[in-house]
Amino acid sequence: MNKHEQLFAEAREKLTAAKALLDGDAPDMEQVDKLRQEAKALTERAEAMKAVADDLGAISAPVMPIDLPTEPEPEPKKPESPKEAATKAFHILRYGEQSDAIRAVLTDLYGPDYNAKRFAQSQAFNAYLRGGEELLRLKHNSTLLREVMLTPEYAVEAIKSGMDIGAIKAVMVEAQNDLGGYVVPVDWQAEIIRRLMGMVVMRGRARIRQTSRDAVEYPVATGGDAQYRSAVRVTWVDETPTAGTAATNLTFGQERIPVHTVMAETFVSQNNLEDAAYDLAGALQEGFSDAAAIDEDNQFLTGDGNGKPQGLLPSSGNGLSLSEANSGSASTVTWDGLIELIYTPNSQYRNSCIFIGEKDTYKTIAKLKDGNGQYLWRDRFGNNVSEGGAPTRLMGYPVFEQEAMPSLGSAAYPLLFGDPQGYTVVDRIGMTIRRFEDSSTARINQVCFVMRRRLGGQPTETWRWAVQKCST
Repeated sequence: MNKHEQLFAEAREKLTAAKALLDGDAPDMEQVDKLRQEAKALTERAEAMKAVADDLGAISAPVMPIDLPTEPEPEPKKPESPKEAATKAFHILRYGEQSDAIRAVLTDLYGPDYNAKRFAQSQAFNAYLRGGEELLRLKHNSTLLREVMLTPEYAVEAIKSGMDIGAIKAVMVEAQNDLGGYVVPVDWQAEIIRRLMGMVVMRGRARIRQTSRDAVEYPVATGGDAQYRSAVRVTWVDETPTAGTAATNLTFGQERIPVHTVMAETFVSQNNLEDAAYDLAGALQEGFSDAAAIDEDNQFLTGDGNGKPQGLLPSSGNGLSLSEANSGSASTVTWDGLIELIYTPNSQYRNSCIFIGEKDTYKTIAKLKDGNGQYLWRDRFGNNVSEGGAPTRLMGYPVFEQEAMPSLGSAAYPLLFGDPQGYTVVDRIGMTIRRFEDSSTARINQVCFVMRRRLGGQPTETWRWAVQKCST
C-alpha cells in the first residue's frame, strides 16, 4: 500500500469512529468534531501526495521522438488457393466444423495436413473405382489407399472409450495388416454399416464392438443364474456381523469372439463408370449393404460358428441350451405356448425383449382363435396393426420377421424371444475393395467389384433369451 493510500485508510477509520459515536444515545460532540478535523487533515495530505506522485510520473516518462520507427503492420492473409478452399469445403460438408480439441488429436495422428490427406484419399478412391489401378497411379498416390485414416467421429468415440493416441495409432497399424485390395475410406465403410442397420433385425439392436484384431476377448462374470448376472449376492447383517458375513464370490471367465472374413461382389456397367454424373460410390454401397445385411443377419440367428458367426440357434437347433418354453403342440404354436414363452426370461430382461420368427410362423399365430371364433392376436393385449398390415406387436412386444428362422415342425424352434443385448457383434476396422476387369467381364460390358470385410458375432449373455419349442 502506498503512503497516500495509507493516509486515506486512516481518514476512513477516523470517520468510522465518529459515526459510531453519533449512533450512540449521548454522543461526545467534541470528540466527534475532533475526529472529523483529523480525518479532513489526513485526506488533504493524502490528496496532495497523490497529485505530486502523478506529476512526477508524467515528468519522468520518456518522450517518444516523432520519427521513431513503429511496428510494421501485419501482411494481409494470403487468400486460399482453389484446392485449399475445396479441401476445407469437403470436410465441412462431410464432417461439419472441427473443434480445436479434435483438430489437435487429428494433427497428432496424421500431421497438420490431415484434411488435405483425407480429401486426397477420397479422390484416389473414386479414381480407383472408375478407372482401376492405371488411373489411380496416373493421377494419385496409390499409397493413400493403403492407410486407414479415421474420421473425426471415430477418433472422438475412441477417445471417449478410454483409448489414448498411442492406442489409436496401434489400431490403425494393425487394421492395415493383411488387407487384400485397397482400403475403403472409413466413412464409406461406416455408411455401409448404417445401411445394414436399417435392413436387419440384429445389427443395431445387439451389442456392437470394434476391433483391429482377429478376435475379441474380455472377462465375463460367472456363477450367476437367470436372475443374477454373477455370483455376487447381498447379505443383510445386524450391528455386529460375524467375520465373513459380507464376503462375496465374484468369479470371471473369458469370452472369446473370433473375427471371420466375409466377401461380396457386385457388377457395374462400364457405361455407368464412364458417366461422370453416375453415383458410383452410392451404387456400390447399396449393392454391398443389401447382400451383407441379409447374410450376416442369417448368421447372427442360425450360423454354426464354423468360419462364420455363431447364431443364437446354431444350425437351427438349440445348441446353446437357451431356456425353452414348450408350445403345447408337437408341431405348431399355441396361444398358451406363447404365454409360456414370454414369461420364461426373468423380469429384468423382459422389458427389452422382442419376438423373432419367419412369416409362416406369424401367419399361424394370426389365425389362432378363441372358442367364439374370434382371433386372439387383437385388442386383448393392446396390439395394433401397422400400415402394411403386419402386426407390429404380439402380447405387447415388438415383432420382427426373419426368414432364416426355423419353420414350424416337430421339435422345431420357430420363435426366439429375448433381449438383443445378449448378442455381441464385432466389426474389425478396415474394409477393402478390389476391382476386376478382364475378358470375361468385358464381353458383358461389366466391371466386377469385390468387397472384403471382417466381422464376428456370438451370444454372450444367453440368459437374456428364450426359445419356443414345438413340443407337448
